[in-house]
Amino acid sequence: MDRNTVHLYEALGVPKTATQDEIKKAYRRLALRYHPDKVNVTEVPDHETRFRDIAAAYEVLSDPKKRQVYDKYGMMGVQMAGTDIGAQLIEIESLLCSLFLLVSVLVTLAIIFFSFLAVKVDGKVNWSYTIVFIPLWILDLLAISVVVSQGLRSDKEEDDEEHDHEHEDEDTVPMAQEDRKAKRLREKRRQRLTSNGFILLIVALATVFQILIVKRANDSSSISGPAVFAPYFVIEAIFLILAVIQIAVGLKMAAAAEVPTMAKLLLVFESLWWKAVRLVLAVLIMLRIDDKITCSWALVFFPLYVVGVKYLLQLVFGYRSFSRMQNVEMRQQGQMLMTVGFVVFVLVGTLAYALIGLLAARLDGHSYAVSKVLIPVFIVLSILLCCSGCCLPCMLLASSAGEGEDMMEREGAQIRLVSPNLRIESGNNSNANETASSSSSRRFGRRSNNTSSGSNDNRS
Repeated sequence: MDRNTVHLYEALGVPKTATQDEIKKAYRRLALRYHPDKVNVTEVPDHETRFRDIAAAYEVLSDPKKRQVYDKYGMMGVQMAGTDIGAQLIEIESLLCSLFLLVSVLVTLAIIFFSFLAVKVDGKVNWSYTIVFIPLWILDLLAISVVVSQGLRSDKEEDDEEHDHEHEDEDTVPMAQEDRKAKRLREKRRQRLTSNGFILLIVALATVFQILIVKRANDSSSISGPAVFAPYFVIEAIFLILAVIQIAVGLKMAAAAEVPTMAKLLLVFESLWWKAVRLVLAVLIMLRIDDKITCSWALVFFPLYVVGVKYLLQLVFGYRSFSRMQNVEMRQQGQMLMTVGFVVFVLVGTLAYALIGLLAARLDGHSYAVSKVLIPVFIVLSILLCCSGCCLPCMLLASSAGEGEDMMEREGAQIRLVSPNLRIESGNNSNANETASSSSSRRFGRRSNNTSSGSNDNRS
């Protein structure tokens, strides 16, 4: 995608920070200078081209929405935004760029946190665990700021929508339709407030959990294990209640559709198994750090081994299911997908269970440096940082450029842009030029009729 976002500003001779009034004044001044009826042809032989470029630049920069797209994506973005597919591509690209940036920030904070933790536990520094957890505090603040900013932006959009709704002509909008719009706005606001409140509650509980972990790490006798894990159990209880509600709704729909009993049991299992694993693991860790049980840490982490077995069985049964398909193409694609999933499982499982084994050995008293124990973590985080900060954004830009070029090729012409809505096709250049010149002249004529006589003094 063409990312030149200064060409139109240069055509008008204004900076990118110019206001709408400055852009309007610059256009009027240059239009007077290069208008076909005003210019000296011998002095400015290319006045028609200059005039078309000025008109094209003003047509984009005078429209706030087009200007915003141009400032971010260039002229190709302005052209693509005029189509449904192009607008969707631009919106998706913007969301993906924001997502990649967010992931990069999260991964960077995670790397810093584990680095601080390694040097602290290995005795390289004498920091308090409060300093070690600074990256997590930053993460909590980022989460709160994102939720609040999204809420404020949604409030502004809803206020604008409600303001527009209030100023609609009452004669053209039926009362029933007006009531439905107002009700929909209220329901949308209620859902947003509920969602934001839920997220803020989870973030607050997670922050309290981190504070209690720091307190326990700085002084092991200051607080008991159950007290440390209390906020975590509250979070799990909230998610469990939501899961039970979803299961109840799903079973009700399944009963109405006469779904087999085995499918219903599978629905319940898929909704609860990972929550049960987390809960059992948290209870075992809590009991072990309080010495209520004295088994090896390798047994404490046993629920995590169940996770690996579950996904391995899922891959095996999936491969067998695809092998029974009659459609050869679908069977091959399914088997290929399961093979790729198995390779990913082996790579991720190797790193994950290497970390679990080293961590269990370290906690059981073996003299492994924490920096070595966390090597699998640093490998995974480094790969994620490379992908989110470099590889995936580059692939996104390349795919966006390819989509734009394909869209132009499908229109079946070699295109040279002279304005956002004017394209000169091969073999029709003269007609298009005449159309552009006459259109610009008519537009200028209408504007000049409304201009005071004093504005002619600006001619240079």
